[in-house]
Amino acid sequence: MVRIAFLLFGIAFGYILIKSGVSNYDVIREMFLLQSWHLYGVLATAVTTTFVLTQIMKRLETKAILTGQPIDMSVKKLTKNHLYGGLICGLGWAITGACPGPALAQVGFGTMAGIFTMAGAFLGTYLYGVQQKA
Repeated sequence: MVRIAFLLFGIAFGYILIKSGVSNYDVIREMFLLQSWHLYGVLATAVTTTFVLTQIMKRLETKAILTGQPIDMSVKKLTKNHLYGGLICGLGWAITGACPGPALAQVGFGTMAGIFTMAGAFLGTYLYGVQQKA
């Protein structure tokens, strides 16, 4: 039953992403060219919501829904790899017009670009895993 709830939540979230324009390449392009501020408002709302919910989860010592294990909320020390990863992610976002959430929404909406974006995300994740084993 929990998995069905997650599926329905994911579908609703994808619908919101499509309707808000965050999966539209032209809207993202306008944001990066500083021609439109709409997405900056969406991102600010997402960051604020995430911050508040994370603080609530910390105070309630939330456990994972599926496993029941405590969620590690410790803050990790930043390294240069975080900077590199952020730059690669931002570059991919600018080129494809989507980060992973909107790319999944694009796939669900039937946008061909989302399929290539997600293929690139999976390939990058796979290559990272291969590199970590080496």
